[in-house]
Amino acid sequence: MRNTLNYFYEKLAGIYARNEIKSICFMVMQNICNCSRTDLLVADSINLTDEQKSRFDALMERLLNREPIQYIIGSCHFFDIELNVNNNVLIPRPETEELVDWILNDNANEVGSLFDICTGSGCIAISIKKTKPNFRVSALDLSEGAIETAQENARKNNCDIEFITDDILSPKHLAEAKHDIIVSNPPYVKEEEKADMEANVLEYEPAMALFVPDENPLLFYDAIGRYSLTHLNKGGKLYFEINEALGNETVALLEKIGFQNVTLKKDIFGKDRMVRAQL
Repeated sequence: MRNTLNYFYEKLAGIYARNEIKSICFMVMQNICNCSRTDLLVADSINLTDEQKSRFDALMERLLNREPIQYIIGSCHFFDIELNVNNNVLIPRPETEELVDWILNDNANEVGSLFDICTGSGCIAISIKKTKPNFRVSALDLSEGAIETAQENARKNNCDIEFITDDILSPKHLAEAKHDIIVSNPPYVKEEEKADMEANVLEYEPAMALFVPDENPLLFYDAIGRYSLTHLNKGGKLYFEINEALGNETVALLEKIGFQNVTLKKDIFGKDRMVRAQL
């Protein structure tokens, strides 16, 4: 495995950081060889069949074009579950796992309802439903491709979730149901921030799930906050993943709308990344 890892370091140097290359190497070889990480670690050498070599070469070419490994192999792991991913949905990030963990630790009751807005791959909704199967969970996205992917992931993980295709900025199909929890990881990257982003994100991940206008970066937080005012049960909670540069502005917006006990929370890297508000 050491020789294989050194090959990846050599081929992908300058495209990815060294620790990221190591992770990519194991993901690739597990996919090609259909084996576990442990199998690779204990292997003295890796001998590929002609078919596996052909797949390996094609996969490496896509990596050299900066295509994310998760899209290449079609899956990723999130909060101990496996999810299908494609260019209709964002690749779930570790900070979103922190958001899920906060929600679960914050809401110990085994019965309740949760609505996930801008669900993408369904990672938040499915993770919570898997952990709290008695919760009634529904999820919304504007993208039909995202909803199809999220539905696949719910079936894959044996989760009964209601999925809705609609635009939260101008909803047409939403029922008047109320929820105990509303959560969203909406688009929050300002257009001006594109210059600081990696090519593998800009060229492959869906722009509609990432970017907001520079002049109105909190438009989704405003729309979802106002929707939540009339669709949360009394004492219900609203959770957001946020732009690290707009933490105080997001808190001020939610307080202005009418929420109480608005809390700004940092991620493990010390960045303002999550907000909780209560009705």
